[in-house]
Amino acid sequence: MDTPKPPGSNPISDPSRIFTPPTAGELVTCEGRPYWLGPFLGNGYFGAVYECTDAWGDRLVAKILLPRDRPYEEVRQQWLRELSNLRELRHPNITFVHDAFEYRDTFYLILERCDSTLLDLIQWRACQPEVWLMPIAKCLLQGLDFIHRAGYVHKDIHPGNIHRATTTGVMSAPTPATVFKIGDLGISRLAPEIDVFNTILAKWMLPPEALQPWEFGPVDQQLDIYHSGLTLLSLLLKSVPSFDEAEILAGKPRELAEHLNSRFGPPIARALRRHSRSRTPTPLAFWDDLRSAAGC
Repeated sequence: MDTPKPPGSNPISDPSRIFTPPTAGELVTCEGRPYWLGPFLGNGYFGAVYECTDAWGDRLVAKILLPRDRPYEEVRQQWLRELSNLRELRHPNITFVHDAFEYRDTFYLILERCDSTLLDLIQWRACQPEVWLMPIAKCLLQGLDFIHRAGYVHKDIHPGNIHRATTTGVMSAPTPATVFKIGDLGISRLAPEIDVFNTILAKWMLPPEALQPWEFGPVDQQLDIYHSGLTLLSLLLKSVPSFDEAEILAGKPRELAEHLNSRFGPPIARALRRHSRSRTPTPLAFWDDLRSAAGC
């Protein structure tokens, strides 16, 4: 696998402002609060992530927003939107924001550092999906339920955005507790603002309604139910599946779940139905379906 490369400096479509990403070992400050930047961890479409430590020695990450040749004000508005989402959507199963600031024309979010992602767990050879599924599903669906009750749609639920955190105290217990958290709220929107024209989705994650809304229903909170189904399907398969548009429209993800040799196949298949109004209606209903399948 190629080593990810950190983003380089470049203008934000404004000659007076130069986007300047940090380097490992650099000290950045906000109103006297110091943060030491560690190694570059990776990036997505909108943000790059670095290890980070504060004056208390807390293990954190610094997410910086990438300009992608966008105007400065557009990058700033996205930073403010993600910050607003993180502050409003505070929940034990959602990653926590510690600080936010602008430094050298670069926008920072300082977040809790988790140990790994669900994608890492899926790729672990010794992973036992049937053992992990219920604890992961409970954390995921509880966090998603909170997001939906607040009127938001996440739009980007996938194994790489489900983070595994180990909770320990000052006097660590012999067996630290593991909790899973939803991350990356950068493209989350209030439900009434969601439609097929303002929704950015990776092609493999496209639900049928994003391709043919006139046939399969509007793009709304049911999008997150579908993505949660894909996420749990990936866990059971121990790999992230990829579907082309024809397979999505034909209901291939649901069929794959239905043919799994797992008691959790049927409830996941209901979450992956093509017509959005025929899917499992809410995160809590999805959890109830999984509990029934598990005999809880």
